[in-house]
Amino acid sequence: MTGETKYGRTQSAIAIGAFLIAIAVGLLVGYFKDDYLTAVWVVLIIFGIYMVFASKFRSNSNDSFGPSEADAAAAGGIIMAGIGAAGMVYTFTEEVIFTAVVLLVVFAVTGIVMAYKNRGI
Repeated sequence: MTGETKYGRTQSAIAIGAFLIAIAVGLLVGYFKDDYLTAVWVVLIIFGIYMVFASKFRSNSNDSFGPSEADAAAAGGIIMAGIGAAGMVYTFTEEVIFTAVVLLVVFAVTGIVMAYKNRGI
């Protein structure tokens, strides 16, 4: 055992379950859309959204070496869902400019959310 608590194992089990659900939904979308690349984008979007919501249940203690566990999970989830959204936009429009705009908005939103969470009030 590496010192993992019961709560940590529960979080891991829930994350694995959420990832499997995201894969199942992605495969269904890929099957009905007849495009399995779309399934990848759906998995990224769903699991990214899960990570953002699950970040509320992670440790929020600030570390002198970087962001808290909750902040890192939230930022990673926003970026993961954003990459999935950008891929989905490209799949439907095949326009690079729209994809680039979506990615820029996602990075800006990530920066705004992290600045708001760490405003020190």
